[in-house]
Amino acid sequence: MEQQGKKGLAIASLVLGIAACVISWWGLVLGIIGIICAIVGLILAINAQKSYKALGQKNGIATAGLILSIIGLVLSIIGTIVCGVLLAAGTAVANQIANDPEVANQLSSALDQISSSVN
Repeated sequence: MEQQGKKGLAIASLVLGIAACVISWWGLVLGIIGIICAIVGLILAINAQKSYKALGQKNGIATAGLILSIIGLVLSIIGTIVCGVLLAAGTAVANQIANDPEVANQLSSALDQISSSVN
């Protein structure tokens, strides 16, 4: 029964690592959830590896969970930073357009030129 619990930790770490990799680029909020999944996956993978090492056994599932959790953590951090920067930049541009009518006119003219050259 004790062996089954260690395998469950390894499988859970693998699933959380995969989840962190998949949801890492889906926006700011899900990027933060990806970071949480990756950290929990890392903790579970490390605990599973310690348990298997104490028994003198190797477990590829725990190693895969550890690697995917690390990759998911890095991707989630990068994705969260990129989304935050893009959100801040978009907000700054929107504020500048709202506060300066000349910028809004220039943007409108540029968009009209682009649309006429496409047609």
